[in-house]
Amino acid sequence: MWLGRLSAVLAICGAALGAAPAGADDYPSRPIHLIVPYAAGGTADAIARLIAKHLGSLGQTVVIDNRAGAGGLIGAGVLTQSPADGYTIGVLATPHAATPLDRESGFDRTRVKAVALVAVVPGLLCVNSTVPARSLADVIGLARAKPGQLSYGNPGNFSAGHLAMEMLKAQSRVDIVAVPYRGGAPALQDLVAGQIAMSISGPSNFLPYIKTGQLRPIASTGLARSTAAPDVPTFAESGMPGFELNEWYGIFAPGKTPPDVVARLSRDIAQALAQDDVRAFFTTIGAEPRAMAPDAVDGFFRNETDRLGKLVATLGLKNE
Repeated sequence: MWLGRLSAVLAICGAALGAAPAGADDYPSRPIHLIVPYAAGGTADAIARLIAKHLGSLGQTVVIDNRAGAGGLIGAGVLTQSPADGYTIGVLATPHAATPLDRESGFDRTRVKAVALVAVVPGLLCVNSTVPARSLADVIGLARAKPGQLSYGNPGNFSAGHLAMEMLKAQSRVDIVAVPYRGGAPALQDLVAGQIAMSISGPSNFLPYIKTGQLRPIASTGLARSTAAPDVPTFAESGMPGFELNEWYGIFAPGKTPPDVVARLSRDIAQALAQDDVRAFFTTIGAEPRAMAPDAVDGFFRNETDRLGKLVATLGLKNE
């Protein structure tokens, strides 16, 4: 009888081992899905596709899954609720730390685990060339002289461009009207056409029009000058000490993903970020690679959530 019981126990153990979760030596054994919570064609999507291209060292295809909507919260909600087995990872960005959450979004910041911080992109404040301003002091002076008459393009609520402009308004006590857009492309189109006076976005969006003289760069939102626009002073250099609000992109996994799987993904993403074509792309968009261990990225995300959450509360910004 005891032999029969032993055989049954061994059979159960064998079945359990055969169904071992991610974290076992055979990971990955099927394609990995990388959720991009924004539409195809944007910066987050481009970064994700470059990384996916170089994750061949994992031995499996990485499938890009664009889940746009609700300012990136729909895709983030899918990530939160996915199995924590290492086969679903996703891109999170600045708005995911700043946006006030509700139950409908399905996104829970406490239920994600950082894998890698991919890039930090300081934004540029640019004005249409017809705006008589060549410095941040000029912009502020003009706004004070014409309260409520200047406008800026908001590419999306709680985006870095939106938050940085609202922080500029609050710190300088000026009234500049926010014009909402569904993304940076239509905002850029109206800025170039002179329908709005100014906007903040990543350097790559503005540089072609800066070269043609249609737009004029004013200041960079990073603590250091943008590598894509090194001649443009920072907000801090322009009279606003400590001003910093960047767009950033990271790779995250569901919160209970095994540590050894997270470590494997982090290592391979770091290798992908070191590839020449990735580094060249980052240079063109003014992105700064930030090599961090997963625990450090977790700390960065929690700090950004706290910092930006307080900013949003102070500014009185709401979901609309």
